[in-house]
Amino acid sequence: MQEAYDLLRSWEIKFELIVCDDASRDDTGKIVDDFARGKSEVRIIHHEQNKGIRETFEELYKSATQDFVFLNSTDGQWKTEILIKMLPMTEKWDVIIASRIKKPYDWKRLFISSVFNLIPQIAFGVQTYDAGAVKLMRREIIDRFPIISITPFSEAERLIKASKSGYRITEYPVSVAFRKTGKSNAIKWSILKNTLYDVVRVWWSVQVKKSARKEQ
Repeated sequence: MQEAYDLLRSWEIKFELIVCDDASRDDTGKIVDDFARGKSEVRIIHHEQNKGIRETFEELYKSATQDFVFLNSTDGQWKTEILIKMLPMTEKWDVIIASRIKKPYDWKRLFISSVFNLIPQIAFGVQTYDAGAVKLMRREIIDRFPIISITPFSEAERLIKASKSGYRITEYPVSVAFRKTGKSNAIKWSILKNTLYDVVRVWWSVQVKKSARKEQ
């Protein structure tokens, strides 16, 4: 947090820094509150119960008030410095995805990630690059498209809907570090099953919307 805050201040740009403590059981809540004290650009969100990555991300997205949103995790994979290189790209693009040149995964997670990045291309005709990566995104996209996915497929869903509506999406390949904290739950069968269900639901909603446009 401190590194990100110091960098943003040094760039002399208008920004807000929103931090969410997702019901941490350690001293995270106190740490982020202490960090925010005296900093008008910083806002803290506390959860009484753990909501998980999907709900937390959606809450952070909707809490943002600036024209562009850059949502980063605290596991140390993506450095805040990439933001300053992505900002000039917003003159041409509405979403810039900080796609990982090499993902720090084992072979099982790599396979699953590859499959779910192929699905938007095959089922929707949309290139989402690395949907689960950090993004710099126009906030109006968040406001405009309600999300029906209950899993992290929501990241791909938003890109699919944005692309279908004419928003411009590209990637900015970056090297990332191995995560320093937390453990991924992405290969749990229950999550994979729900993600596949989300794919079907999103595909159906897109088809219904397409049919409605044809009838108009």
